[in-house]
Amino acid sequence: MITLFGAPGSGKSEQGKLLARAHGWQWLSYRDLLMAMHDKDVTFALNHGMYIDDKTMNRMMQNALSRASANAILDGFPTDLRQVRWLIDNDKIQGIKGAIILRVPHGELWRRLMARKRVDDTRAAIERRQEAYDRAITGMTRALMQENIPVREVNGLGTPQDVRERIDEVLGEWGLIRRKQFKKYSERDITAAVNRKTQIEGDGNQTASLLANVLKELAELSLDE
Repeated sequence: MITLFGAPGSGKSEQGKLLARAHGWQWLSYRDLLMAMHDKDVTFALNHGMYIDDKTMNRMMQNALSRASANAILDGFPTDLRQVRWLIDNDKIQGIKGAIILRVPHGELWRRLMARKRVDDTRAAIERRQEAYDRAITGMTRALMQENIPVREVNGLGTPQDVRERIDEVLGEWGLIRRKQFKKYSERDITAAVNRKTQIEGDGNQTASLLANVLKELAELSLDE
């Protein structure tokens, strides 16, 4: 099990879904789990960027973790140091094998949040969530590291696939997925291969062009160990 940390707009939910699909893991979004409670007070709080009390959060997560697979992704939980302490006190912490922090500049966070037009993305709500995250993240990660849980920051800029590949590199280092090795081909290798193919098949500007594109893709081909 891993946990994904990130400020509002950092893309942690999107990455959680991508990782779940790529590796067959279970995605546990604290927001979705809370919404599934169908509690009008909880729904109101979520839709207005308000604080959800620890008792509600812990009860929800207790139920979710009791049914969770070993390969689960915690998206947005824990949200503060008290919830980390709850994980420790209730013997849940040993299930967490690592924590990823998605780092995105504040300006980009605001741009993303304004673009997604979610009901709870008012300026006041965003500022409250951002301030709460900034206050909590240092204490949470320090507590996790004291429990010998690795914590790693990952650059959250770029395409979703770019970010997922960076996370996969970390997960590979931690032994949670098979590490990949990358075979690189130089421009000289590619040119020589294209020339050989052209000489064998005769003309073929089109053949050479297509082959060059294929070989360039091979330059980034990942091969399982």
